[in-house]
Amino acid sequence: MGIDRRKLLQLCGCGALGLAAVDTFIVEPGWLEVVERDIPVPKLPTNWHGFRIAHLSDVHLKNIGRIHDSVFTAIRRANPQLVVLTGDTIEDPAALRVLEDFCRLLVENGREVVATIGNWEHWGHVDLVDLERSYARAGVRLLGNESRLLQSGLAVVATDDYCSGHADERLALQNVPKDAVKLFLTHAPGLFDQLPNEAPGFALGLAGHTHGGQVRAFGAPLWVPPGSGRFTSGHYETDKGPIYVSRGIGTSILSARFTCRPELPILRLIAA
Repeated sequence: MGIDRRKLLQLCGCGALGLAAVDTFIVEPGWLEVVERDIPVPKLPTNWHGFRIAHLSDVHLKNIGRIHDSVFTAIRRANPQLVVLTGDTIEDPAALRVLEDFCRLLVENGREVVATIGNWEHWGHVDLVDLERSYARAGVRLLGNESRLLQSGLAVVATDDYCSGHADERLALQNVPKDAVKLFLTHAPGLFDQLPNEAPGFALGLAGHTHGGQVRAFGAPLWVPPGSGRFTSGHYETDKGPIYVSRGIGTSILSARFTCRPELPILRLIAA
């Protein structure tokens, strides 16, 4: 007996839903995309041409798994001079030990690594003193609302999280070295459109938080979290300089990604 058209369509529909579910909950969350992009910087000093930055965001670390092994492999291959983590690296104090193990692999061969704070470190009641100590034991510098000159000579301006109300950009912008190449780090990208007029320009701003929407339909995110502003993912221009918003590594609330793979941006400063 042949199958009627309605049953055939139902079977095809069920099959398509099944494949979409496998992709959403199993394939994509562990399928890292390494995005390499050159960032043209006007008046970039010659010695900074080709400086590479690996940008990790929204790791939401609970254990070290396949996706993180892909991150380590990609970073070893790209060999960046600097690795930055722009918040939501953990969301629970229980993950502090895993965080140390994760960061020790990032700082291999003396690589410089700095981190900022995201909303989940606050919402998950992670003690910031314990967080700073865990990072320090692994050789990573945690930055809040402050500016620092790194070993490389790069000046970093970093804020605490804008989404949860802990960012103080005016405090962060105090004592910024005037003549240094500047990198601006924050978690939620909406802050970039709220910077004061007197804020200096920067070579590159980095943020995460949005997860790129995490689940997309026809290329558009179904939702992005508060604090994202006009930003979803990728490269944008702002009044103070170019920024890159990462889709992040992990997932939040729902362990799912659809047409929105985890992302590791490798960004290279070049003379404009």
